[in-house]
Amino acid sequence: MLLAFLILLLSSCAKHEPEVDFKPLQMHWVLAEGEDETLMPRKDECVILLTARLMAEPPVQASSAGELSYKVTYGRSPENPKILKFDGICKDLSIMDKPECRWEATCDADCKVVVNFHNGD
Repeated sequence: MLLAFLILLLSSCAKHEPEVDFKPLQMHWVLAEGEDETLMPRKDECVILLTARLMAEPPVQASSAGELSYKVTYGRSPENPKILKFDGICKDLSIMDKPECRWEATCDADCKVVVNFHNGD
């Protein structure tokens, strides 16, 4: 009984990560010219992980837009074909100067996603 109480006490005192509010996104995927999707076996997994990652990214979270819509061109990295490269740009031209509107991302052979925003440059 005492052990159960201690476990309950410790679990209630443990730090919990704050929940992230996910920003709704619309993604319009475009295969890069000259690419062959059959040579990208991890594409679907990378797309899911990338979308989830983008929804939680600080520039996207801080966006004043209710919903962001991106045109995302994807293909294999010219430097390393095992890495998928994604280039995203806002479809709404009126907010193109916002930091959340231009980004590039990679997804490696282990499906590790890295996102870099262009910060309005």
